[in-house]
Amino acid sequence: MNTELNINEIFYSLQGEAREVGLPTVFVRLTGCPLRCSYCDTEYAFKGNNLLSIDVILTEIKKYNTKFVCITGGEPLAQINCHILLDRLVKE
Repeated sequence: MNTELNINEIFYSLQGEAREVGLPTVFVRLTGCPLRCSYCDTEYAFKGNNLLSIDVILTEIKKYNTKFVCITGGEPLAQINCHILLDRLVKE
């Protein structure tokens, strides 16, 4: 089974939005989006080809000492294996 995702970047920062604002968070920015919303602020994540296995993504996330992870994009759910990553994050 192919369990890869097209990743734009993985980085550690403080959450800047929603009720978790200010909390240390690992951001996993996926590449690709079919929507092209007029208000999008992440057009640089539309294209790219950096396939990483979900195991590698999880290893990168675990390098940071935080319980908060934000999967963002692009449009994460446009990638067929995104649900596998989400499931593994909840379980691990």
